[in-house]
This record gives sequence, structure tokens and C-alpha cells, in this order.
Amino acid sequence: MRFVKNKWTHFLVIIILSALFLMLPEVVENDSKVIPRAQVEILSVNNDVLDPIGIVYNGAQDCIVRINEGEHKGKEIPAQNYMNAALDKDKLFKPGDKAICMIHDRESGISGTLVDHDRRAVMILLVLLLFVMLTIFGGTSGLGASISLAFTAIVIWKVYIPLMLKGFPPVVTAIGLIFVLGIVMCVLVAGANKRALTAILGGFGGTAVTILLGALFTKLFMLDGGVLPYIVPLLSQSGMKFNMNELFLCTIFIGNAGAVIDLAMDIAAGCTEVITHAPDISARKLFMSGINIGRMDIGTMSNTLVMGYAGGFLSMLLYFHAQGTPLIDILNYRFVVAEIMVTLVGCFGLISAAPLTSFIAAKIMTGKPFLSE
Repeated sequence: MRFVKNKWTHFLVIIILSALFLMLPEVVENDSKVIPRAQVEILSVNNDVLDPIGIVYNGAQDCIVRINEGEHKGKEIPAQNYMNAALDKDKLFKPGDKAICMIHDRESGISGTLVDHDRRAVMILLVLLLFVMLTIFGGTSGLGASISLAFTAIVIWKVYIPLMLKGFPPVVTAIGLIFVLGIVMCVLVAGANKRALTAILGGFGGTAVTILLGALFTKLFMLDGGVLPYIVPLLSQSGMKFNMNELFLCTIFIGNAGAVIDLAMDIAAGCTEVITHAPDISARKLFMSGINIGRMDIGTMSNTLVMGYAGGFLSMLLYFHAQGTPLIDILNYRFVVAEIMVTLVGCFGLISAAPLTSFIAAKIMTGKPFLSE
């Protein structure tokens, strides 16, 4: 089958697919989703029934809000902001704030329950700014990266998560997800050519190593999905059944797949430049060129993974240090071991992707026997 080499055709196809996926119905419907939401402006706040408990609060804020959208636009209604002494979830409102509010239209009148601050405008601005910067500095490749980013988010939310909720095997489904997204990502950025094919195969090879090592060390470290956030309410409140070990394994290789494919694309692009300027280069020399490119990337990207996870758990590290927790205890806590394993297994995926991608580039791009000069 002959590849379509027009990038704009690829862009259009993925945009159409994204639009179709967005129209897919929700898998899980509940009473909360039936309640309409609307943006409201906080007009006044009464904190009389708000009880401070240290740095958190219990009770509720009684507010008067004005509805800014929907069928009740312009109406002023009472709304409550319930606090549960949870610093990561609770929020305090003040007059002038914009918030998302659940609108309860009952026979006794209209009231509201405040959900959180309305951050949609800032979120849209940030995403648009990212897309603009990618397009300005990356040209058509940057535009392809923007489309790929949007497609990835849509596929995960509208396809992958619903399939999991319907009972599809987590690992098999996640491998299919990485397969599809890897192809789309590489083709949109590089085009349908040998460079993209090299990056796809090299990235999949590195991801396969991540899966195998993740499964092995999950067993050796005696870990399971119990270390995952929200796993307890997912299983206890929803009544759903998941293989927690498989779910944990999915988080390992999905989280690292992007970095592995990124490294594979860097090496594939570098090898493409080499063979463009030296078309008669041997397969062995092109392989060594790819290895040299990969060595630089491996060093920096491995540190990127470590720093990324360390940054995400900075407050935890501060807490342990402030409490004087012995290092031997820290290094054996399940959730700490889980994060260390995820980081190191990801590094192994990067390390293995470099020679795999270099070898594939040498074979595909030169078309020469590997041992010949």
C-alpha cells in the first residue's frame, strides 16, 4: 500500500477523526451529570458556618451568585460551597470570583452548589498559546505536533478510558493505544516516510522493553495498583472491577512512551540528516552515527525523567526530610519504591530505544547489508 505523502491530507484525516471521537457518547451516566452547570459570579459570601481546623476548613460558605450563562442567565440565587477539610480539594470564594456552579431547579426555587473556580478561559488561552508557539517555531511539523497533542488527549478520554470502563484488558488496550498514537504522532510530525517508520519501530521497541521490565520489577518489588491515586474510590464507590497490577503496569509504560518515542524521533531525524549529506554512507557508519546522537539524548532525557518525578513529589520529599525519616524507611515505602521503579524502568526504555532505532535506521535508510562497508 502506497503511503499518502501530503502532510495536509494527514492533518485533515486526524482532525476529522478527532471530531468524530468527540461526538462519541459518554460511557457512564450518573445523576450528577444530569444537573446543569453554569458560570456564576460570586456577589456576596457568608462564612458564619465555616469552621477553621488548622490550615483547612470544615462546613460551608453561603454565597449569593449571579448566573452568567444558560437558561437562568441573569438570575441571582443562593449557592453553597461545601468544605471537607481537604486542602487539595477545598476552595474559598470571595466576591467577584467566577465559578462553576451546579444549578438545582426545584419547585421550592433555584439554588446552586459551587464546584470550583472557572478556569476555562485561562486554560484555553494557555493551550492556544502552546499551539501558536509550536506552529511558529516548528512550521508544519509544529502544527502536526499540535494536532497530534489534541488527538492524543481526545483518544485517551473518549476511547481508551471508556474501553477500560467497559472491561477491556488494561495492558492490551494500552498497547493498542500506544501503537495508534505513536503512528499518528510520528506521521504528523515527520510525514509518511522512512524517518517516521524508523521512529515508530524504534519507539515501539523501547516501549516493549519498558513493558517487560515493568512487569518483572513490579513482581520483584511486590508492588500492585494499590499505590495508584484514586484507586480506592474507583473500586469501592463505583463497584467496578479492575486488575490493579495490570492498571499499574499501564501507568508505567504509558507514562514513559512519549519520552521513548521522542528519543526515537531524534535519532531518526539525525540519521536522516546524515544520509542526506552522505548518501553513500555504509549501514555500519550510519548505525554508529545514530548511537552517537542517542548517547547525548539518553544522558539528558534520563535526567529529565528523574527531575520530572522528583518535582512532582517535592512536597513528599520535604515532609520526609523535615520529619527526619530514616532513608532506609523512605526507600522501602511502597509508594516511594513505585515512583523510583517507574523512573528507572523508563530510563531503561530510553537506553534500549537508542541502539534499536539506530539499527533500524541503518537497515531501512541505507538498504545495505549491515556488515558491508
